[in-house]
Amino acid sequence: MTHEEIRESLAAYALDAVDEDARRTVETHLQACSECAAEVEALRGAAAALAAGVPVVAPPPGLRAQVLAAVRGERTTTRVPRIWIAGLAAAAGLIIALAGLSFSLSRELAAQRAQLAAQEQLVAMVGRPSARAITLQGTVEGNVRFVYDPQSRQGMLVVTRLRDPGRGLVYQLWLVAGQTPESAGVFRPAPDRPVLLPVTADFGRYGAVAISVERAPVGAPRPTSAPVLSSSL
Repeated sequence: MTHEEIRESLAAYALDAVDEDARRTVETHLQACSECAAEVEALRGAAAALAAGVPVVAPPPGLRAQVLAAVRGERTTTRVPRIWIAGLAAAAGLIIALAGLSFSLSRELAAQRAQLAAQEQLVAMVGRPSARAITLQGTVEGNVRFVYDPQSRQGMLVVTRLRDPGRGLVYQLWLVAGQTPESAGVFRPAPDRPVLLPVTADFGRYGAVAISVERAPVGAPRPTSAPVLSSSL
């Protein structure tokens, strides 16, 4: 098999989806090709990041106590009419609190659905023969990989164990064409799960990918500081 033929099978090899003969061929090639070995490591790292999964959202521990307290309050107001007004005020306060909780949980559920959709997209992308993966390196420690498929024009930044950029700041992803960086989105790291940032682009136009620290919440139209992480595509 040629170098390009083996490279097309790296995604399947990283997922243990090749037969024994193909596995031996790829492993022999990896011993002599540092480029392909690094790509396999990046593909496996991206897939492994999914193991963190999406945490299950449990109701706040005080919710049950609030509901029971509300029930007790309703019974008390029935027995003692003179405090109906106070009871109704307390019930109104509880309704407002529950409405706020419902909105918070709905927002969290939407975020989880987006995370799950990104995970499914990443799994599908890693399984394609044309998928590529690179590891970003620089002046900050972290596990940051960029997986992309030139044929489908789909990409995904996979971030774990990256330190917080600081209050009022975000990380901004850039695709670099020549000397021109183009924004591909902003993100903040999460301590309990991987951050997945989907990217759709014509990757043949770009020669590098980079990350800089910019002002929250939307970043900047152009980088305002040197990249903290980068890699060629």
